[in-house]
Amino acid sequence: MRPIPPGWLVALFLVAFVLGGVGVVAGVGSVDTGAGAHGLALESSHGIADEGGFDAVVDTAPDDGGAVVDGDEGITAPVRSTNDDLAMRTELRRVEPAGEYGATTRVTIPDRVTRLEVTLPEEATSVEANGFDTAGERTRTYEWDGSTEEPHLQYRMEANRTSEPGPLAGDGEYLFVDTGEWGLVRVPNLRVGWGWRGETVRLNREHAVDGDGAAGDVVAYLGPYDEHVREAHGQRFRLVVPDAAQLEEPPEEILEVFADSSDALRVGSRDPSVFVVAAPTDDVAWAVRGLQTGPADMWVRDFERLDDPQNVWVHEYVHSRQGYRTDGSTRWFTEASATYYAALLTLQRGDVDFDDFRRVLARGERSPQAESVLSEPATWRNNADYTKGALVAGEIDRQIRLSTDGEATLATVFRELNARDEPVDGGTFLSLVNDAGGSTVAEEAGRYTTTEAVPAAWDREAHDGAFGQLPARISYSIAGEEAVRVAGPYRDRPVAGEPVELVTDETLEIAVEIENTGGTAGEYDLTMVVDGRVVDSRDGRIGAGETTIERFEREFGGPGEHQINVGGERLSVVVGEPAEPTVVDVGVSPAELTLGETTTVTATVRNDGRVPARGTFPVAVDGDERDPMEVILDVDGKETLEWTIQPERDGEVTVQVGDRSQTIVVSPSATPTQTPTEPATPTDADETSVRTPGFGPATAVVALVVALVALLARRR
Repeated sequence: MRPIPPGWLVALFLVAFVLGGVGVVAGVGSVDTGAGAHGLALESSHGIADEGGFDAVVDTAPDDGGAVVDGDEGITAPVRSTNDDLAMRTELRRVEPAGEYGATTRVTIPDRVTRLEVTLPEEATSVEANGFDTAGERTRTYEWDGSTEEPHLQYRMEANRTSEPGPLAGDGEYLFVDTGEWGLVRVPNLRVGWGWRGETVRLNREHAVDGDGAAGDVVAYLGPYDEHVREAHGQRFRLVVPDAAQLEEPPEEILEVFADSSDALRVGSRDPSVFVVAAPTDDVAWAVRGLQTGPADMWVRDFERLDDPQNVWVHEYVHSRQGYRTDGSTRWFTEASATYYAALLTLQRGDVDFDDFRRVLARGERSPQAESVLSEPATWRNNADYTKGALVAGEIDRQIRLSTDGEATLATVFRELNARDEPVDGGTFLSLVNDAGGSTVAEEAGRYTTTEAVPAAWDREAHDGAFGQLPARISYSIAGEEAVRVAGPYRDRPVAGEPVELVTDETLEIAVEIENTGGTAGEYDLTMVVDGRVVDSRDGRIGAGETTIERFEREFGGPGEHQINVGGERLSVVVGEPAEPTVVDVGVSPAELTLGETTTVTATVRNDGRVPARGTFPVAVDGDERDPMEVILDVDGKETLEWTIQPERDGEVTVQVGDRSQTIVVSPSATPTQTPTEPATPTDADETSVRTPGFGPATAVVALVVALVALLARRR
């Protein structure tokens, strides 16, 4: 018997396929840091961990046979539902206990569908089926009963997903989690198969949240939130900010960065929708700084900043633009390009300076990552694809720009990678580099990717020569020990602390340093905003590499709390009434005296409060207050007050200042004080002894002598 030719076997298979009218669609790939997930690990001295590449395959079967899609990374646009489509809607909801979430998958089935199978993930529990029967031994696969128009499956899913342990995992371990108060979860991975008659029936998937929350294609947030939306360059960016998050950057600025990155990365088609969640960090120690999965779903920790050369917001967005597939020899380019473009685009926006950018690339020069061979993942040390890979990607970009006078760049290679259906190997990559920049550049790229050779991070002059002069990069900072001062009746000195504590009638003085670390001169426009209202502004021009200072003042007349923003630098101010000074000691000198004498009373007054103090202190003598003195003291200030008093009675006299007192002992006068009286009328008994007020016996004798002398003179 002659063997059947291979061509006939293929033809018989296609006939059987068409007659059967069966199509199969495979659902979302695995969530566990494998295909389809990209992440940035917590920073450490060793670099940033790799969370895997991604793999997407799209094969098209005959028109009447259906389509096969492995991994929904291959779907670049949602399929619009029609009456002839299968419509599958999965709604997620929060449930008890924490660590789980509920899901209900409903399917609307058009008349031309003859059969339908849904396979739930292995971790699905508490399954309730309506219109579905279990498919024999395949306990997780449910077959449609053929009659129910809208069958559904209700089940529970494990919410918590952790990363594989690794040297850079740190204290964090979660990729997805449910805390009991909120959840950041992965949409269930459902595999679906169906058959139909006539024209092709397509599957339209939809994900939603029952209650508070929002869902993308692969990532969902369960809990109260605000959503911010921006459309740019054919993309719709959805930024979900949970109530539980404390976003470090304003939402509109994050969306602006996404829009700028979308424009700058001209590497092929863009996903129509980008879904981003700002992951709360108060209750969860995340395993990675950010995670991108699915076509264009991602989460980023809420406190990640935009002025970071390792900008996680941009890093994860770059991953969403990687539509190529790699083999082991080009796997390095996935994290290398994301790390490099995150730094480059952040530099070109003016959010970091060149030194910050260069530091990111220079990590690739260090050992042991420098000795890693990028085309051989088994040799990678210290996350060489992130570190050495970023440096090599940048050097290839620089050399292509130089060799073509800027007409081609690494983005030219990136775009050609995205245009290929088959996985890209190292030879194909170098061929694309050759096409973009020439043989010399390709040879250097081959040396850096297939050996331990490593380029040096270039300097500012070399950067200007290849990339063009950097634009003005003007930054503002409240820096230095003298930057924040307080002036007023209590003090005139620098202050520190957050918040800054003032008292009424004090003036806050802020010195703002303006620095241009860019390559050209630029204009600055600096405003002082108090409680959301612009109260002052400064503007001017500053040259490249120059620094200048602008000063602002603000007086606060009454108590209250205020938020100040100057050039993006935030300062909290609390204004209150002055503190009360405290009398810590009272002394008298002398403590014993004679009636009619004076003594000195001293009181030591101290400010034990956190703000300046003000008070008035009289001295009380036997309860009679006199001579009040005002005291104004800075924090930790001390002053001595002094009074001179003359007691008005003898005995023990009490003097008091504040709540401190002393006793003075006053003795009676040694010689009684006489009071002048009218002269007495002489009597017979004292005719020869007349007393004149104020005259004693000696004075009387002198008077008699003077009288006798006068009498004798008259007789002569």
